[in-house]
Amino acid sequence: MLPVAVFVCLGWIVSVCIHEFGHAVVAYWGGDTSVKDKGYLTLNPLKYTDPTLSLVLPVVFLLIGGIALPGAAVYINQSQLRNRWWKSAVSAAGPIASVIVTLLLTIPFWLGWVTPFSQHWIGPALAFLIILQISVIQFNFLPIPPLDGYGIIEPWLPNQTQIKLRKLSKYGIIALFILLSFVKPLNLLFWKSAFTIGALLGVPMELVWKGYTSFNADSGILLVAAIGVFLLIRRVMSPHHACYEKGNQLLKSQQYEEAIASYDKAIKLKHDFWEAWHHRAWALGSLQRYKEAIASYEQAIVLKPDNPATWTDWSGALAALQRYEEAIACCDRAIEINPHYPYAWYNKACFCALQGKVSLALDSLEQAINLDTNTFKTYAKNESSFYRIQQHERFKKMIGEL
Repeated sequence: MLPVAVFVCLGWIVSVCIHEFGHAVVAYWGGDTSVKDKGYLTLNPLKYTDPTLSLVLPVVFLLIGGIALPGAAVYINQSQLRNRWWKSAVSAAGPIASVIVTLLLTIPFWLGWVTPFSQHWIGPALAFLIILQISVIQFNFLPIPPLDGYGIIEPWLPNQTQIKLRKLSKYGIIALFILLSFVKPLNLLFWKSAFTIGALLGVPMELVWKGYTSFNADSGILLVAAIGVFLLIRRVMSPHHACYEKGNQLLKSQQYEEAIASYDKAIKLKHDFWEAWHHRAWALGSLQRYKEAIASYEQAIVLKPDNPATWTDWSGALAALQRYEEAIACCDRAIEINPHYPYAWYNKACFCALQGKVSLALDSLEQAINLDTNTFKTYAKNESSFYRIQQHERFKKMIGEL
């Protein structure tokens, strides 16, 4: 029945938007105000979703008996978040938003508006959508990179462990999909737990199966139509954002050359797109192409002079070329914009230490540690830039060795 497929697909898109909005709004409260500039606080599906990741793959996976993997993402600048509590909260916010949506969807069953004997198509459609939501929540809470469950615990792991696991993130979701979709005992366990939770929430399983059958019958036709409309709207309204989001995904996967190419396309479409200039610079810096990175940071600063993260990241590229005075000046500007931005203080401490400015380095490091104790104590213990101050009594006290 076509109405079931339409309802489920629209419900899926709305739930994806609310999930990503949850991440974005908590990130905004936690210090990453760039999410507002990126349009993540608008609940606009075009800001979160990609036709392939958000529509095609979830439906295809579902039709072959797998899991409708969530297919959207917001790019959070982790360095702007105040501390690791906020980092964990941002990761948890998406699944929690999905839990709230799921509970709201079950209200008609609690109130008896929908029963196993209801003849209207809305009952099976609603029941099937709820089970999809539960399955995605279960999946997202798994503590495996790059899922939200891992994002919750990542800030509390040792820095070296985070780096190693981050490198494996692009393989984690593929391995999980294969295991949960094609290893029958795991597949049965996964879906049985989803059905059990659904039953506890009052969702009749007979309506779930009826909804799945109806969805299966018409989802292919709807999928083709939805993708066509989505692509048309995206191409007309915000083609630069599509390139930018693709670049962010590639950057997250450490595919730096490909990410730069995507950012270049976004900039070609919208030359004053400061976020693309910033992330392009980050990708260039990751390839040690520091002169190009500096030029890209300069352009981002011209377009958005009040973003402390851009000034701080720019300082790192300058320092890589041993332009320490300029790097410190960038940190000072970031601190002037936001005195509570710990990464600017930490970078300044590193660059002052490299120049032998011991007192200033220690003062700056103290500020960073006061703003985010656990993160910057851990960083400082393993920071090669601090070789000139590592034996200083004040340094040892700050990192807890005295």
